[in-house]
Amino acid sequence: MKLIMYGVNRDTVSFDDIHRYGLDESMRLCHLNDISTFDGVVELALVTTNNRNEYYLYIDEQNFKHGDLLRYLSRHTGKPLEEIILETYSKFNDDVTKHLFHLTSVSNETTESISVLEQALYESVTYGTIGNVLYELFNAAIHFSLSLYDKEPLYPLINGEVSKAIQNLKSHYPVKKDINYLIIGNNELITQLVKYIIRESEAYLTFLERNEKSREIITNVNKWLTLTNNSTWRNHIQSADLGQLVYRLSKADVVIIGPSIKNAWLSDELLEDMYEMRPTAKKQLILDLSGAQDETVFSDYQTLSYTQINNTVENDYSIGKIEVAESFYDEYLTNQTNAFMVKFNRLIEKKITYAPANDEASHNVCYVKKISYKV
Repeated sequence: MKLIMYGVNRDTVSFDDIHRYGLDESMRLCHLNDISTFDGVVELALVTTNNRNEYYLYIDEQNFKHGDLLRYLSRHTGKPLEEIILETYSKFNDDVTKHLFHLTSVSNETTESISVLEQALYESVTYGTIGNVLYELFNAAIHFSLSLYDKEPLYPLINGEVSKAIQNLKSHYPVKKDINYLIIGNNELITQLVKYIIRESEAYLTFLERNEKSREIITNVNKWLTLTNNSTWRNHIQSADLGQLVYRLSKADVVIIGPSIKNAWLSDELLEDMYEMRPTAKKQLILDLSGAQDETVFSDYQTLSYTQINNTVENDYSIGKIEVAESFYDEYLTNQTNAFMVKFNRLIEKKITYAPANDEASHNVCYVKKISYKV
């Protein structure tokens, strides 16, 4: 049994031809259904972004024929097999694991959003093409990417807004404790930050529902909890409407304002109402990723700590510190890869299936004829 990955990206395919590999949702379903029927394919997941398509497979190498997948891609793109061979790259076992871990790493200059792992995991579970091996691999990759924010030696390599917000959180609350968060706004940065917070088992999240987009983040978070086997966390999540804003502000230890917020929500009047509702003052951290709040308002409130998070790249680390951080990352990536491969070998020995296959995956194919011959 073996892990393999085949992929193409914008570096391996010419600009004029990259569109031939494009996959919308219906095409992804076709590819998952079709490839899952190939001889030797036990599990399958598909990662697709604007930059790449990557097919992750858990196979029985005694029966799997690599030419099946290459010929399938030739038929999909209408390109000769010889060109497909030149444009694809492949990896095996621990190299597959290391590549997937690095793919959404914030230490990767060409990082992909962690949501691409969620999409791949969701679609493969929905279509019944994944089992316990790839399920564990993708969840390990998610855990790896989020764990980097906790590694202080990596700070010279991490300069994004999410990382800055997390560093502020950790400096304000250095010890993990029961913390109430109020989330205002919805975009990819907020979603990434929320996924990190979910790793803190004692936290509680309240999302302010302002419009349909605000409600989408709750749906996405609930899906995330299911995919990452954290369903019990739902008890820590709730929503609130604008009528509850003052009350929710009074309860919050941390208020996070997303980039989608264009107006100064936290006015002097609103803060006064909050202090009237709360009998005693408590320290609160306000993380503003919108840049729309009036900083001068907060100077009159000693218990409020206001920080504006922007996308300015910090360059105050020496070359030496950056090199040390790069070395730390390489070692951590290798150690985490090795740890998963130990788990992988144990999973093989158990020979169990985490997610039972969906019947549709075996018969609802787009190319009816099954490919089964060597290159």
